[in-house]
Amino acid sequence: MSRLVRLKLVRITCSVLLGLVFSAAATAAEKTILIGPKTIGPGWKDNIKIDALQFQSAGVGDVMTVYTAEAKRTAQIAMQNPEDWQAVSPEYGAMSVQGPVRMKMTEPILAKIKEHGLILGGHDYKIMQVTLIPAAEITEAIVYKGPSMTLKDDWSTSVPISKKVFKDVKVGDGLHFIVSKVKPGAALKLMDMTWNVMDPSVDGAQIGADGFTYYINEQSQLIKLQLAGPDGISMRVGGKGFKLDKISVVSCMAQPDEDYSQAQRAPKEYKLQPGELFHGEKTFPTDWSGNLRLTAEPFQECTENDVLIVSYQLLPGLQEAGVTPKMSFRENRGKWNDISGSAEPNWMDINGTDVVLTFDAQSLDKVKTSGLVVTGLGFVLTRIELMKAD
Repeated sequence: MSRLVRLKLVRITCSVLLGLVFSAAATAAEKTILIGPKTIGPGWKDNIKIDALQFQSAGVGDVMTVYTAEAKRTAQIAMQNPEDWQAVSPEYGAMSVQGPVRMKMTEPILAKIKEHGLILGGHDYKIMQVTLIPAAEITEAIVYKGPSMTLKDDWSTSVPISKKVFKDVKVGDGLHFIVSKVKPGAALKLMDMTWNVMDPSVDGAQIGADGFTYYINEQSQLIKLQLAGPDGISMRVGGKGFKLDKISVVSCMAQPDEDYSQAQRAPKEYKLQPGELFHGEKTFPTDWSGNLRLTAEPFQECTENDVLIVSYQLLPGLQEAGVTPKMSFRENRGKWNDISGSAEPNWMDINGTDVVLTFDAQSLDKVKTSGLVVTGLGFVLTRIELMKAD
């Protein structure tokens, strides 16, 4: 082989290797899968579904981050399976919203969201962006190796953690509490050196088999870890129904990916006008996962013969898919019985014209007491207006 040929092969090999390196770097970035804003208002009535397509490249150990804004002190977020509206894992059923909220991908979680997608719900906060960080860009180092201790069911047990365990922790890191022997209803409570709760998000937080990760999003959280009493203790891990084995520090090295071309975008939000109960773009897909809850509060001044006018657009391709679009109105409690009072839902075939619901004594009592759920499939809900009979 001539020297010139060898040089060309070396150059080609280097180019290929550099291409692989740059390709790996590109895929290892923090990828945006949902662009907001999406307001999650009061009363657990608002939510948004992230399509299953957004999770097809996700793997075990990847971390999903929900960046939030305008969260009230009592705000909570829920991460739910659209198939049954249950939490994808117990610890993600009702988490406090104190800055970004993260979820680590496990095999059971991935199996659900790759097939059905993911619902983000809760109350009193706004979703600005949702991202995925690959596991390859996340490091985890054990900083507390025990001794292991069982947290008794009567909340009487706590594990003291020395200040020196957290000496290398920085804002943006997560404290992963590694556990075993987790019982149903297991919960975690993190306390500072004065036995006060670290913050509302860890005052009885649900904990699953994969443990619980407490992210340090603010400098104030870091300061609490750096403060210790005369005994050198800066944190006490309390709770019930699990065994604490280890604590690790989780750090992320990924850089944001500025390519948003494949990201899902939240529907445009509108400012409600007088009489409007909803104005936006809420999709009711063909898998029956769509619904919209309205609280009882806007119906308190209603009388019989007042009407709801529901506007929508049919999804494309329904006829080709053999799908008949339907809509129903349910009581916002328990088993979601029909607003008429019957146990079986009254399904309305819809053809593109507005749906008008006129209140009678029975349905009026239901909406004033518990509110209303709109459910169905095959359409995009665009507007709900309440009109007085007079």
